[in-house]
Amino acid sequence: MSQHPYEYKILVEYLNPLLSFTTPHFAKETDEQSLLTVLQDVVAHLPESIEEGWEVNSHGLTVAENTVILTVLLQRYRA
Repeated sequence: MSQHPYEYKILVEYLNPLLSFTTPHFAKETDEQSLLTVLQDVVAHLPESIEEGWEVNSHGLTVAENTVILTVLLQRYRA
């Protein structure tokens, strides 16, 4: 049986964009801007979190209660 040519791993970032100790409401423009600022900071530093030889296959955002979860599926060619 042949082996799949790629191996995978997942990078996860948990973001809590709380504003003045209140629960964010992402339909409000101020809370949306806060989340965007936090996401831009994470994305700017994302390349530092990805090891040499790995590349992004896909990504996703999920909201669970007050936490935004960013998941990044990484892949590399199996040597």
